[in-house]
Amino acid sequence: MSVQTEKALAASLKKLLTKKTLEKITVKDITDDCGVNRQTFYYHFHDVYDLVEWILTEELEELTGEIDAENWPERMRRIMDRMMEDKSFVMNTYYSLTRRQLDQFLQKFIHPLIEAQLDRAKSGDAVLPEDKKFLADMATYALVGIMTEWIASGMKPEDSKVFGKVVYLLDGILDFVVDKFASPAGSY
Repeated sequence: MSVQTEKALAASLKKLLTKKTLEKITVKDITDDCGVNRQTFYYHFHDVYDLVEWILTEELEELTGEIDAENWPERMRRIMDRMMEDKSFVMNTYYSLTRRQLDQFLQKFIHPLIEAQLDRAKSGDAVLPEDKKFLADMATYALVGIMTEWIASGMKPEDSKVFGKVVYLLDGILDFVVDKFASPAGSY
C-alpha cells in the first residue's frame, strides 16, 4: 500500500505540473487531487520537493537499473526519451531547483554508470582508483553538463541528438582512456 500511495501522489503532482509551476503547487493541491489527507502525504514525504526527488529517483533507478556494457548508450537514450515524455515535470523541476542541485542529482545517477563502464574496460584493473575516479568525473561532467544545458534551453528534441553524440563518443573513448591510464607510458 505504501508504494501505491507514493505512486498516486507522484501521479497527482505530475498532473498538476501540466497546469502550473512547482512553486505554486501545495501539499493540499496534491492531496486533493489524489484523494488522500495531508497526514498521508506527510507520512511519506516531508514536502513537495521531497516528492519531486522521490519521483526523479524512482524513474532514474528504473531506467538505469539494467545497464550493462552493451546497452548503456541505449539506456542513456531512454533516459532522454523519458525526460521528453515528462517534459512539463522536468521543466518545472528545473525552474524550481538551482543549477547546482540539478547537476548534483543527475551526477548521483550518471557517475556510477560511468564507473561501471570503466570497470568493464579490458585494462580497468590496471588503473589506479584515483585515476578511475578522475576519468569517471570527467565523463560525468560532460554528460550532465550537456543534459542540463539541453533542459535549460527548453528540451528541444533536435538538441537531444547532441547528448546522443556524446554518449556515442564516450562509448568508444572510455576503453581508450582506460588503456592509456593503464599503460606504463600513461604517467603524467
